[in-house]
Amino acid sequence: MDRIRIAVAHRGAGLAPVFAAVEGGFFRAQGLEPELVPCHGHPPSLAALIAGEVEFTNSVGAELILANERHGGDAVVIASAIGRSAQQVSARPGIASLGELRGARWGVTARGDADECAIAMAFERWGWDVARDAEIVVVGTDGPRLDLLLDPARVDAAIMHAPEPFQAAKRGWALVADLGRLDVSIQNSCAATTRRLLRDRPELALRYVRAFCRAVHRFRHDAEFGVGVLRKYGGETDEEVLGKTWVLFARLMGGMMFPSLEGMRNSALLLHRVGAIGRLVPPEEAVDLEPVAALEHEGFFDHLLGLRR
Repeated sequence: MDRIRIAVAHRGAGLAPVFAAVEGGFFRAQGLEPELVPCHGHPPSLAALIAGEVEFTNSVGAELILANERHGGDAVVIASAIGRSAQQVSARPGIASLGELRGARWGVTARGDADECAIAMAFERWGWDVARDAEIVVVGTDGPRLDLLLDPARVDAAIMHAPEPFQAAKRGWALVADLGRLDVSIQNSCAATTRRLLRDRPELALRYVRAFCRAVHRFRHDAEFGVGVLRKYGGETDEEVLGKTWVLFARLMGGMMFPSLEGMRNSALLLHRVGAIGRLVPPEEAVDLEPVAALEHEGFFDHLLGLRR
C-alpha cells in the first residue's frame, strides 16, 4: 500500500468524491492508503498541496487558480465531478424572491473568493451590475460558516453550497435561486494534485483518478450509499436535508470526468473581473487532461459503465 495524504477543506457535499472513495474502498482497491488531513477551507488545503504537505485535494477551479497565483504554485485539476455552476442563493427571512435582492447585502467570507465569483457570474446572467446592485459584506471566518453568513443583521443573501441551502431553510432562509439552472461552465468539485507529482509519480496520480471516478459513479448511482456517505462524513443527521443534498449532487455529477477547460477559463475570467488576480490565467496552466485520457484509452469507462465486464 502507498500512503497518500489528502487535504480536506470542509465536510460538505463538494468533498463527496473523496469520502465516497474512502468509504467504498476504491482507494484501497488501487493500493492506496489515504490519510485525510483536515484544513479550514480551500485556501489552506491548496496551500498545503502546493507546499508538498499533501499529495492531493478536492477543490474548485477558482480557488485553485487563486492559490497558484498567490503562492507561485503548480496545482492542477486532474479529474472533475462537477463542471458547471452548482451553487444556490439563500435569502434572509422576509425576502421571498430573487427580484427583492437587487441592491441587497451579499455575504462572503473573503473578497475575491469563489463565492464572490459566483455572485459576479450570476449578476451577469441576470443583467444586474454588482457595483450598482449589490453591497458585498465580508463576514470573515471566525466562526461556523453558516452562522456567519446567515446573520440577518448584516446579510440579506449568500451563496450556499449543499447541504447549506437546505440547512438554511430550517432556519427560515428561503432558497431563491439555483445557479445550477444557469448551466454555466464552471469547474466545481474536482481532484487536484501538482505538476511535480504528475512528473515524478504519474502512476500514483492515475490510481488516484481511477478511485475518484469509481467513487463519483457509485455516489451518483447508489442512493443508499451516497446518503450514507453524506451522513457519516458530513455530520448531518436530518434525513430531509441529506436526501435533498444527495439528489442535487447526483443530478450535477457525472459527465466525462475530464477537467473542464471552459470551466477553468470562466473561473479565471471571473477572478480577474472581481480583481482577485492580475492576469487572465490560461486554463491549460491549471489543468492536466492526461490521467482521464489514459483511463479512457485503457477502456476503464467501458467497464465502469457496464459495456464490458
